[in-house]
Amino acid sequence: MQRALWTILGLLLIVTAMPQGRMLAAHEERALRVITIVNISDWHAQLEPVSVTIDGREQPVGGAAVLKSYFDQERQRNPDGTLVVTAGDAFGATPPLSSFFEDVPAVEAQNAMGFDLDTLGNHSFDYGVERLRKLMALARFPYVAANIVGPDGQTIVPPYHIFTKQGVKIGVIGIGNPDTPALVFPGRTGEYRFLDPVPVINRYAAQLRAQGTHIVVVLAHIGADAVDPWGVPTGPLGALAKAITGVDVLLGDHTDVSVNTVMNGMIVTENRSKGAQYTVIDLTYDLHQQAIVSRAVVQKRPWVEGRSADPHVQTLLDRYQSQLQPLLDRKVGETALVLEGSRQEESLLGNLVTDILQRTYQTQLAFDVSGALRAGLPSAYQPADRELRRIGSDYAAGPPYDVVAGDFYSIFPFGNVAVTFKITGRTLWEALEQSVSQSIVEGDRVVNTAGRFLQVSGFRYHFNPHKPVGQRVVAVAWPDGTPIPDDHTEYTAVTSAFVYYGGDGYNMLNNGSGTTRELIADTISRAVQQMGIVTVQHEGRITPMLTSSQ
Repeated sequence: MQRALWTILGLLLIVTAMPQGRMLAAHEERALRVITIVNISDWHAQLEPVSVTIDGREQPVGGAAVLKSYFDQERQRNPDGTLVVTAGDAFGATPPLSSFFEDVPAVEAQNAMGFDLDTLGNHSFDYGVERLRKLMALARFPYVAANIVGPDGQTIVPPYHIFTKQGVKIGVIGIGNPDTPALVFPGRTGEYRFLDPVPVINRYAAQLRAQGTHIVVVLAHIGADAVDPWGVPTGPLGALAKAITGVDVLLGDHTDVSVNTVMNGMIVTENRSKGAQYTVIDLTYDLHQQAIVSRAVVQKRPWVEGRSADPHVQTLLDRYQSQLQPLLDRKVGETALVLEGSRQEESLLGNLVTDILQRTYQTQLAFDVSGALRAGLPSAYQPADRELRRIGSDYAAGPPYDVVAGDFYSIFPFGNVAVTFKITGRTLWEALEQSVSQSIVEGDRVVNTAGRFLQVSGFRYHFNPHKPVGQRVVAVAWPDGTPIPDDHTEYTAVTSAFVYYGGDGYNMLNNGSGTTRELIADTISRAVQQMGIVTVQHEGRITPMLTSSQ
């Protein structure tokens, strides 16, 4: 009898407890909100797909119309809680399909793709503040930048923007690259100053928290130099992540490095550039606990194969393409090899460009920064004639490869002109020191992500990256080995206007002797047409010394 009584009482307890348990679970579930952040990095108005090599095979990825379909997929998965963002350089240094129309297609495509927010990268200032403002006025989304301030202390755009999604407040702070004034043509940033990001982020993050913001995100046009074996970013992005507080997500940009890690309690990511990769971050926020209770980060490739392009975006691109193709689809010549650039060593493309500049202007020396060469030859430009021998599965196979006029406006999107001038041996050595100032040794190779690295013609030089900055250039010589001394002997030289007038820190060159010539893109295009078929090789013009004893 007693056992039966206890059994009945136990059953009653289970029955009464079950609804309460279910009610608690449902209550907790109602307090959970999922916030999805979709991010691309350094897009540079890559309106058409680019090719990546996977398992030895070229495969197309990205392009605005395809990216839109992937973004829509994420929005459909979380329709009330998704943000699509990027951290600057969505325009600037763009392919011809955008640059020929003053980057209006870039912003129109961002509108059509449904971007929610952007910040300002260094290339946003390529053509000055006035054009930047015109482009921002076309956007149907806001821009944020907390560390770009004018003489009056006011930021160029609001420092942050707060979104409210499903009752969750997400504050997003924008950060421009602090090196921007040195990375763009001198004077293009106007009177704006670029402040140290760390105190700026910490101040605004604290301010957002005080206002009741639940999640703080930073869009920073600051990137990693590399990723160590544990997945930790090195360089400016890693340093920034270690120094800031009160931030949940740090989205990097600028350096074309893939990053996906957690540092200092925050998610830290960066994508490969030009839309070749995008990141999807899911944050589950508990409104009762006032905390993020789970997070997931996935980096994805927007493969073109098997994907339907968004028709609205494609119509937009076709309209501009129809205007562009008659100008740029014209075949100019051929190249025996694919010519790539490099920011850390002598490159085939660098040799071609500087050789042509030296021959065209009959100077003793020629050089230009590697960061000015924004594509290989052939480039990712897509002429309509699919029978041309080009990179990509839609074209006939090479080598040799057909070169079209559009390639040169992909390689040289800045509209830079050549400048001839006089230079002393002492200034040449000083300029070469600037070229290798950010080179470091990793294993058996020299690594350098800075665009300031010079490609050269008419001379060669040796440098030792183990030595202190400013003492790295070991020898400079003519091609026959005759030394070029560090003295006041004067020579003739040619470079880009960007370099001559002090871009990338080359302030030592502008001595008043400069003469402006013509667009570098036109100079190189005409020379390639005269050559017929391009052949170029490595010649040991730039030699790093990998051991400190060399």
